[in-house]
Amino acid sequence: MIICGGAALRQEIIDDFDAFGITIMNGYGITECAPLVTCNRNEYQKKGSIGRPILHQDLRIADPDENGEGEICVRGPNVMLGYWKNPEATAAAIDEDGFFHTGDLGRLDEDGWLYITGRLKNLILFANGKNIYPEELENMLGGIPGLGEVVVYAGESRTQKSREVVVAEIYPDPDKMRLLNIEDPQSYFEQEVHKINKDLPAWKSIGLVRLRDSEFPKNTSRKIQRFNIDRSID
Repeated sequence: MIICGGAALRQEIIDDFDAFGITIMNGYGITECAPLVTCNRNEYQKKGSIGRPILHQDLRIADPDENGEGEICVRGPNVMLGYWKNPEATAAAIDEDGFFHTGDLGRLDEDGWLYITGRLKNLILFANGKNIYPEELENMLGGIPGLGEVVVYAGESRTQKSREVVVAEIYPDPDKMRLLNIEDPQSYFEQEVHKINKDLPAWKSIGLVRLRDSEFPKNTSRKIQRFNIDRSID
């Protein structure tokens, strides 16, 4: 058995391990909640979900959209009392009902299972009012053979302020690209993204594929530092 947390894990990876008789259970936690919030249990799981809340804990979705997706909020004895000597940050994070606002986006199904859709600070919101979750698209792109890393973001135009385009910036895995004998990576990834776009509504489709020669900048825990990425498209 493997218990997974810290980052999203594609369902096909879980299914592949399951085919070999190895169970992977997804869970969700955050430091301010000491840290476990939800988890799947052995023989008590739901595909795509990160589980149900642990005992003595309340979950709610703040400001849900038409799909029931909004910010995940947690209340319970495991939630911190506040940030050390920082009452302003504490007041911003914990509301008057005692719910901690995680900054993560998700939804609860009718049986109380939680599904993560992204981070509030990463959310792409264009003029059409539709929400685009970069993590959702990154998860789809993650299955492309030869892809090493990918970040999806809203491109920023210096000359056309009203231009709105979803960008997929990709770092190809050099070893896998050699094994696949890919001679034109740009054309290859554009074709693969085009296949994915066919199953997406027009407002969510990826409009620009950008390749990079090196890995994305990361912090000490090896998470990509999105704020260090140049998002200009002209």
